[in-house]
Amino acid sequence: KEYRKDLEEGIKGKGMTVFEDTPDLIRVKNAAQILNEKQYKKDLETEIKGKGMQVGPDTPEIKRVKKASEIASIKEYKKDLENEIKGKGMEVGMDTPDIQRAKKASEIVSQKEYKKGLETEIIGKGMQVGPYTPEIQRVKRASEIASQKMYKDEAEKMLCSFSAVPDTPEMERIKSTQKNISSV
Repeated sequence: KEYRKDLEEGIKGKGMTVFEDTPDLIRVKNAAQILNEKQYKKDLETEIKGKGMQVGPDTPEIKRVKKASEIASIKEYKKDLENEIKGKGMEVGMDTPDIQRAKKASEIVSQKEYKKGLETEIIGKGMQVGPYTPEIQRVKRASEIASQKMYKDEAEKMLCSFSAVPDTPEMERIKSTQKNISSV
């Protein structure tokens, strides 16, 4: 009751009215919002674009764009090679010494990059890669077992190809001595 009494005397009594959302009021609010957006876009064009924003050469986005440009350049080079050289009848064989040397160099570089990536990505993050990992030890053990089996197979083959030494007089004397010792 006190609150309503204060409301009637304090606000309504002084000529203020409480606004309801009428269609005209909604239209005015929308117009103000559109005007604010236009002002924002105008400020964007004059303040930011007009002053020439500078971007450093080492940002990830710039690096990505440069890499994409290099790849596109390589594709264009290959396309020109096919059109200009191969298209005019000149053959580029895959078995020339220069091409083979370039392939080998590319493979070596790729292996070096792989090993470098291995060191930085896996070993650098605490993962153990070396002769002590369980998988490598298992492979070594399997290799040793296979090696022992091959050794035994080879030994059996060799036994079949050799004959025993005939008993010499010395061997017969040793055998008889062994019998005498065991009978005593």
